[in-house]
Amino acid sequence: MPPDINPDVFELMWAVRRFTRSSLILQHVISQDIGLNVTDAECLDFLQEMGPSTAGALAKAARLTTGAITNVIDRLEKAGFVKRSPDPNDRRKVIVSFIPDKHTNAKIHYDALGKAVGELFSGYGTEQLKFLIEHTQALNEIYQHQVVNIDAAKK
Repeated sequence: MPPDINPDVFELMWAVRRFTRSSLILQHVISQDIGLNVTDAECLDFLQEMGPSTAGALAKAARLTTGAITNVIDRLEKAGFVKRSPDPNDRRKVIVSFIPDKHTNAKIHYDALGKAVGELFSGYGTEQLKFLIEHTQALNEIYQHQVVNIDAAKK
């Protein structure tokens, strides 16, 4: 442990790193179980959050090139996880939509995870939950800021 860091802060930083690794491993295991790679599964997650989106918007969210996102969408469409529709505002574009019925195996995993996490969170009071929400959002912003910094350093 570096001498200038509070031991509790140091332990929390390690706890966050362990959580991040566990999350990545869980995503990998679930992705394999439903027959996808992690990138394709993460793109499905983006679509669930974003709703129907253009390929370009999905590529931007997932930080993929247009060629890579085309391949992702091709694989997801072939497996029946998404569908393409013409963009009513621009015929050169397509809208990619998530097909919820296809996700039975993933739903089983995420329902079990949601139940366990929900049980954990239900043990917290309103103020604790507000703190955890703020804390998680702040960590997310730090992570996103680091991505921007890394990108900027490459240029």
